Amino acid sequence: LRVGLLVVSVDSIYDSAEAVQAVLGPFFDITLMLALVVCFFGWLGAMTLDDFRFENHQGIMANQGFETFHDGLYTTFFATTTATFPDEILPAYTAKRIFGFFFFGYECLAVFIFLNLILAVVYNKYADFVKEKYKNYYTNRAKGLAEAYKLLAGPFGITRTKFGALVNETNKVERVPTVTDGMVSWFFSVVDDDKSGAISASEFYDVCDILQYSFKRIRTQSYFERTRPDLIHHSFYRYLKQKVEHGTLDKIVIGALVINSILVLIESWFDLNNTDTATSDAIWGFVEFLFSCFYFIALCIELLVMSFDEYWMLQVHKFDFFVTVGLFLAAIYWVLPCTMISESLMHYLIVLRLLRLVVLIANIQRFQILGQCISTIIPASIGVVGILFASASLFAAFGSQFFGGLIYDDAPALQDTDYVDENYDILNFNDFALSFMPLFAMVISGGPYTEFIEAIDHVSKFQGAGIIFFIAWYIVGCLIMSNIFSAFVIDAFLSKYEDNKILDKDTEIDSLDQSYAGEGFRIVAKRGATTDDVYKAMFAEDLKKQESE
Repeated sequence: LRVGLLVVSVDSIYDSAEAVQAVLGPFFDITLMLALVVCFFGWLGAMTLDDFRFENHQGIMANQGFETFHDGLYTTFFATTTATFPDEILPAYTAKRIFGFFFFGYECLAVFIFLNLILAVVYNKYADFVKEKYKNYYTNRAKGLAEAYKLLAGPFGITRTKFGALVNETNKVERVPTVTDGMVSWFFSVVDDDKSGAISASEFYDVCDILQYSFKRIRTQSYFERTRPDLIHHSFYRYLKQKVEHGTLDKIVIGALVINSILVLIESWFDLNNTDTATSDAIWGFVEFLFSCFYFIALCIELLVMSFDEYWMLQVHKFDFFVTVGLFLAAIYWVLPCTMISESLMHYLIVLRLLRLVVLIANIQRFQILGQCISTIIPASIGVVGILFASASLFAAFGSQFFGGLIYDDAPALQDTDYVDENYDILNFNDFALSFMPLFAMVISGGPYTEFIEAIDHVSKFQGAGIIFFIAWYIVGCLIMSNIFSAFVIDAFLSKYEDNKILDKDTEIDSLDQSYAGEGFRIVAKRGATTDDVYKAMFAEDLKKQESE
């Protein structure tokens, strides 16, 4: 019940649940075909190897795993999951090399074709679901805007007064960015493209597009320029500003980052091989102190010539600021007398220094889109991860109820089993939290472990309980939820990639009216999403139809 409440109370998880429901139909169609292939090859293997009742040179029966149709079905199913591959093929393949063609053909068909077909079917249905969802959203938005325009517009469009009243109402909506009274006139000028003093129908549609932006009034002058205007014309200050604006300082810092990273790796090599001494530790500490001071000086130079508002706009600058200040404070603490930094803390500081490589990678053009995709996918994946967690919670609850307390290290029924020999006994269902780990291991490996199934069958009162439970989770967790997550990642990457291409050509706010910003300030906009021009055309056509009626 709590899992159900989680799904229906969180919008992103509920949307993911709807996507899962939309995918189930075509998923079961392709899964049924895969099941028929598994059954056919299980039957074919059992029929072919039925007469091979002899031991190979390793002392293993050549037809092991194919003694009966049930065994053949069990073996081909696990060969499909690849969780224990190639263990299934070794007995027959060791006896006769020709059986390699049988397993090669089956793996190509089941793994390379059908499992990828499942992903393709899930992605296609998932993408159709998302497109249809947003198509309905934008259709309803277009109709709503058309009705709103008819109510607000006068003979020449929407006036400044009515626009202000509209903004007062939209400010009451949590999801819509708040527009302050001082920004209403500027906001109106952005929407009024033709500067006619009134907003036309096509311009009114841009209200939703403009609301995708968050506008901010930031300073254009640094604190030094505001407080010491008499020194900004000094030759040394102009020299520093030129180096910052032309990117020379960034290149110097990147070079220092590369050298620092190499030295950190060398220092780590000495530490891991236990060849460091008190003298070497002092030398390495002094080197890191110099680098920390250099980074801090570079940060101060950048803030000397750049306003803090502009610096703080980029996420990479925020990360760089906290890392630089943190390392500098640690370096100052290190040189203070009668103070000592523990070895474990030094290891954390080394990791923090290596994290500065993120800054280096973020400044490389070819990696920027990947970094943006990752930063977008991680927070946006809450819904997909949430529905996966909800599914795992149900199976964990069932597992802890049916198998809890049955599996432990000294369980008599598990002695001399592969489950205990492989030290898998920690992966059990003895409580709700522990129950997640076997399920998580299956999702990562792509299929159930035979050790898990055999262990459950040994301790359970119901024969075949392990097979039913883990195959059910394989279908739900590995085939449905994992492929839904893969479809989400693919769709998110393609959307972000297309989004970047649109933003490169975006002219919506290229000519912002800065007259409202004031001296020493400028208005910047950050876009959170993009809208296809087809929706603008949809709104215009809808409006014409309603006006004609």
